[in-house]
Amino acid sequence: MKRSLTRKAVLFPLSLLCLALVAGCLGRTKPPYVMDQYTLDYAPAAFTAAQPVEELIRVERFAIAPAFNSTAMVIRKGQYRFDTYNYSRWRVNPADMVTGFALRDITRAGIFKGTYSYYDSDLSRYMLEGYVDEFCESSGKGLVSIRITLVDTKAKNPVEQVVFQKQYTHSATLNDSSPDGLAAALSEAMKDLSGKLVADIDLALKENAGK
Repeated sequence: MKRSLTRKAVLFPLSLLCLALVAGCLGRTKPPYVMDQYTLDYAPAAFTAAQPVEELIRVERFAIAPAFNSTAMVIRKGQYRFDTYNYSRWRVNPADMVTGFALRDITRAGIFKGTYSYYDSDLSRYMLEGYVDEFCESSGKGLVSIRITLVDTKAKNPVEQVVFQKQYTHSATLNDSSPDGLAAALSEAMKDLSGKLVADIDLALKENAGK
């Protein structure tokens, strides 16, 4: 009788151990949830400068408000309230994404003889600086708001170095409240913003010619 009880006492913990190991192995075979990654996607405006100026420009990496300084796809729910889409992220930080598209669009517009990113050249006369204030879904729209400063380093006076400083705020209606809808709406808003920015830079250079 004692031998039988002893045997059961040994077999019972072993059985529990085996079950735990099997459950652990089965759990590890479950595939992880795939995180969807998004980026902006739009064709640049058709604007092309008639004649490029004989100057270079460097597009600095834009800074960004702390609330949007991550790859999360942010939804503004109202005053003081934000949310994000689960399992969906921007491919890169919005600051890098917006900077990259601004650089691309200015380059394709052919305004300058040479266009460089912030890590390419420090010999440019002009610098474009930006601060992303908003980059989110808000009230059923994709909203992007950026403060832009165009700087002429040739000017001696720091105040005179500022060619112009302007706030650009553009939005586009979401077809549906989803990561795909947000990416599409922000792409449309960024296209409009970038087109206006390129036109403003071209106009400012014409007004600044000869200085």
